[in-house]
Amino acid sequence: METVRVFFVKEGRLKYISHLDVTRCLSRVFNRCGLPIWYTQGYNPHPYLTFALPLPLGVDSRCESFDFRLTDATDYQTVQDRLNAALPEDLRVLRAAAPVYGPEAICWADYRLTFRDGDTAVAEQLQRFLAEPHLPVIKKTKKGEQQVDLKEKMTVLRVESSPQKTVLDVRLPAGGTLNWSPMLVTGAFCERLGREPYWTGLERIAILTEDFSPFC
Repeated sequence: METVRVFFVKEGRLKYISHLDVTRCLSRVFNRCGLPIWYTQGYNPHPYLTFALPLPLGVDSRCESFDFRLTDATDYQTVQDRLNAALPEDLRVLRAAAPVYGPEAICWADYRLTFRDGDTAVAEQLQRFLAEPHLPVIKKTKKGEQQVDLKEKMTVLRVESSPQKTVLDVRLPAGGTLNWSPMLVTGAFCERLGREPYWTGLERIAILTEDFSPFC
């Protein structure tokens, strides 16, 4: 039995389907892709399937991954080709490989926030927003609501403005110990701006370990 890690893209219309819907979709794909999938034992056999880090609804990503198991050794290119042949549009395998890290190694995720900027007001307000010494926001948890300061853990990687758009890349805590959604950043900025700007994209661009190595 072999564990395979699949790296995939989730974008377009599929960014609006839930994590559970993606799981169901992949279960159907496994049934028709022709790979020697390993199924759990018992009264309700199903494919072994684990995701590295759930993706927030409405967020595109080119760095998602899941693990599954094969009963027989299969080369990784065959795994990629057969899955892509059965997957719907906007869900696409980039590569398959042997896992290097366990999901518990995930500590950070990078996000790209892109919005159309018809004038300089949004870009200027964004610069003022990022320059604030504290950015308190309310984070919802299973135990209720908790106030956190974005400035304590958020790293600004890039800010780039043009007449057509403004792009902000940020690094946020991710994983089982501490997980911040990019919606905390967008929500706080919209509150400061007093309105919601025209967003053209919200994308997860990297999942990283504690020392900022790519999760693989």
